[in-house]
Amino acid sequence: MHALGLCVAVLAVGLLAGSATARAATRYVDGISDQSLPVWDGSFSDSSFARFFRAAWVGQITLARYALQWNAVDEASDGPNADGDYRERFEAWLIDVRGLGLAPVIALTSYTGSYPTSAGEYQRALEALLDEAASGGAPIGYVESWNEPNNQGRETAVKAGEIANWAHSICERHGCQVIAGDFEDSDSVVGYAQAYIGALAFAPGIWGIHPYRSVKAHSDASVLRFEEALPGEGAGAQIWFTEVGAYYCAHGRVRGEAQQASDASYLVNGLIPAIAPAHVFYYGFMAGDHAEVPCTASSGYDTELYRASGQPRSAAGVLLRASAYPPFVFASKLSEQLPESASG
Repeated sequence: MHALGLCVAVLAVGLLAGSATARAATRYVDGISDQSLPVWDGSFSDSSFARFFRAAWVGQITLARYALQWNAVDEASDGPNADGDYRERFEAWLIDVRGLGLAPVIALTSYTGSYPTSAGEYQRALEALLDEAASGGAPIGYVESWNEPNNQGRETAVKAGEIANWAHSICERHGCQVIAGDFEDSDSVVGYAQAYIGALAFAPGIWGIHPYRSVKAHSDASVLRFEEALPGEGAGAQIWFTEVGAYYCAHGRVRGEAQQASDASYLVNGLIPAIAPAHVFYYGFMAGDHAEVPCTASSGYDTELYRASGQPRSAAGVLLRASAYPPFVFASKLSEQLPESASG
């Protein structure tokens, strides 16, 4: 290797480590967050897309994440059913994820307007979920105590911190780890995180963030501010991108394939090297039941990598190719982002 190439590689490794020098890090998307997985092409077991996903993505993807109604175990279950209630859909997802050989991660939340009011009811529900998953051969090693409390989860920072304490007490007995935070990267995330930290009774080893805004803006500023707000500025803790996506459509405005691919490129070539997250979960891969995500103001957003037909959008290739880079090639790619004074 030429001396200049060696310097580039060393510099790239240093940038990858960032403020978390000793932290394990991924260079690419290695997790899937997709509630539609059991109904890809209408049925996971018969899905041509599921077979493609297994051949093309499994290996790069090693983790699968599910955002689950926190008290789903209170629902009656007639067995796994991709079209059933919250519990039955989750049971179907567990079977499919286990079949792919992926490690399951759960994020608890509320979709029904029902929220936990005491440690006892939350812990009873979480313990039952963990027991059910383990008995089905898909033990859950990581629990996001409450999904996106400063957005979708709609909890105060103090209450969300208390819920993390409740989850930690259960995980201490069940051998799982709590992923704390799980925040949206909003403008107010630092203040929210500080209040959340003040409510904690334990020191989390893993912190989750959803850097949608950062990817859209091509800026790492809010995630870096979040990391700096953590105890010890995040030293010794892992950062996980527990949910992230590149927008094809956002609240009724089609941004298009080119912009989505550009945002996906920033994720793998800009944000991941800057933050060095331990894991990155992409949301989502393909909508279920042969349907496209509607692009309307009320429908939210579309970050899917594949159309309902299974045809890839340009962003899919960007994220899949990222896994093929060996360390020096990745370093070379990273050097392309450096100022001339740094790379020359």
